[in-house]
Amino acid sequence: MHSCKDEFEFDKCKECDYVFLNPKVSPEQLKDYYTNYYLPYRGSEAWGKYKKLVDKSLKKLDLRKLNTVQNVQSLQSSSLILDVGCGQPSFLKICSDKLNCQTLGLDFSNKGWINQPETYNSIELKVGEISDLQEELKPDVITMWHYLEHDYNPLENLKHLKSISKPSTKLIIEVPNFSSSSRKKFGKHWAGWHTPRHTSLFSPHNLELLLNKAGWELEESHNYGTMDPYLIHWMSKMEEKEISWDKNMEEEIIPFVAGMMTYLPKRLLEKKLSLGILTAIASPVEIK
Repeated sequence: MHSCKDEFEFDKCKECDYVFLNPKVSPEQLKDYYTNYYLPYRGSEAWGKYKKLVDKSLKKLDLRKLNTVQNVQSLQSSSLILDVGCGQPSFLKICSDKLNCQTLGLDFSNKGWINQPETYNSIELKVGEISDLQEELKPDVITMWHYLEHDYNPLENLKHLKSISKPSTKLIIEVPNFSSSSRKKFGKHWAGWHTPRHTSLFSPHNLELLLNKAGWELEESHNYGTMDPYLIHWMSKMEEKEISWDKNMEEEIIPFVAGMMTYLPKRLLEKKLSLGILTAIASPVEIK
C-alpha cells in the first residue's frame, strides 16, 4: 500500500521461526509509509459510490470483534476496553454504543479519526505509545486487532501491558499467520508482509513463546479471527497486479465480490484450515 519500489529483507529465527524485518526503518521514516491514502485510514471513502456497502461490511467486522470480546470477558458499564492501534476507532464506537462501557483507543497517529470528530466524540482517544499508559489504568480487556505485527518493541510493550492489567484482564491479539496457506501460496506478494509497516510475523508457536516471556498465559489459540481471510487473499492478488492503492477503488468492487463468492467454500472451512489469520487470547500470569 505504498508507491515506492524499495526492497526490504526479513530474517527468520532457526529456533522458533519468528520472522522479523531486518533492518527496520527508523520511526521517523516510518511515518512516510502511513500516508493519507493508506487504505485502512481511507476506510469506506476509498470505495466511492460503494461506500455504504463497504460501511455495512466494516460494521459486521466490528460486531464480530465485539462478539469475541463478550465471549472472553463479562463487561459492565464500569468496564474498560483498551484498543491498541485503534486506527479508525469504529470498533470502540460500537463497544460504547452496545455495551455502554468505558473505552480508550491508542494509536501513534490521529489520522484514523481526526476528520470525524463528531462521530467519535464519546470515545477517549490518545496519540502515543504503549509505554505512556499509566499503571492505574487497569483495563478489563486489551485488544490488538492487527497491531502487534506493526510493533517495534513487542516484548517490552506486552510486558508493560501486563504491568497495568488486573489479574482478570483478557488480552486479545489478532495478527496475520505466517504459517498459513495464503503466505505459502502468494510468497513475496503475500499481503501479510506489508513492508515496512509490519516488523514481526508470527505463527502459533512463537506467539505463545512471546506471550509467556512477557508474563501472559495463552488460554486460546485459533487459526482464524474476526477478519475475513479473503481480504488477505484479495490484497495479495492486488499486490501481484501492482495495483495503485491511492486510486478510487470503485472499479475493483465487482471483481472483489465475485472473488469473495468463489472463495466462500474455503471461508466456510476456515476453522479447520489455516487461511491467513491467527488469534491468541491470554491472561496475566499470577505471581505467587
